[in-house]
Amino acid sequence: MHTLGATLKQLRLDSHLTQSELYGGIVSRSFAGRLERGEHDIAVEKFFQILNRLHVTADEFRFVQQDYQPTAATLLKSRTHLAYEQENFPWLHHLEQRYHHSLDPQQQELATVADILLKSFGSANWQITPAMEQLWQRMTDAPTWHLYDLDIANAWLSITYQKHDNATLLAGIAKMHASSQRYLQAPADPFHVIDTRASFDLVALQILFWNHQYAEAQAFRRQLLPENQPNLGTDGALTIQVCLCLWEWFFGDQHAGDLRADRLMAISWIPAAANIHSLLASYQAHARHFREKHPEWQNPHA
Repeated sequence: MHTLGATLKQLRLDSHLTQSELYGGIVSRSFAGRLERGEHDIAVEKFFQILNRLHVTADEFRFVQQDYQPTAATLLKSRTHLAYEQENFPWLHHLEQRYHHSLDPQQQELATVADILLKSFGSANWQITPAMEQLWQRMTDAPTWHLYDLDIANAWLSITYQKHDNATLLAGIAKMHASSQRYLQAPADPFHVIDTRASFDLVALQILFWNHQYAEAQAFRRQLLPENQPNLGTDGALTIQVCLCLWEWFFGDQHAGDLRADRLMAISWIPAAANIHSLLASYQAHARHFREKHPEWQNPHA
């Protein structure tokens, strides 16, 4: 990894800027020279002023500082997500095994996330490991979740389901919604949390069904993102449609749910299509049985 000053110099030269053009009005010329030689540190506020002139984000700076390589944790998170999306479980298992005893705490935790993904995909009930318990406790105790936590919040949901802790589940749903809202600046979604929240809500809604928390599941309709929510990506928009379809099947207008399902079943051009089709096929029969058994829960205007 290069020093902060050496990386700034590299970015300055790449941008064809003189020291005066980059540092003028922020630090003195002599300070700038010593900074680029690694002889000085710099205050955070001034550092960000320099990055703004370079039109470089802090994440990109770190990427350049590491010889144009992402951090090991960032790379592991991306690989874990890709392996799960592709249902490449041998690779997912390899990642879990390789990083389970990493000296990097974040890599260890991401290996635990991979383990949770493996277990939750293959079985409804599984044993919570000490590493999973540690992850769950950290996120449960945190008053708010940051971007990294939002990305792994579905793993927290899976552990909470195994614990049969309904009260903590509802608290976690509220925390996810409040935390993701902090990163939204209407009408923009600069940190791309909308799709992450949509994915979380689909898992949360299913867990409410599994837990027979029908009052909460029925009320959950009001917490779902609007269909026309700005900045929804393709995956997020489809996920919201799946949520609304399930809700209509269980509590609302069954015909409206069928129409949504027909549109979703016609989609075959995205990687997640097979999973969506399988989920809808499973829940359609489940919802039909639920409506026959619990007519008191049908309320199209809930």
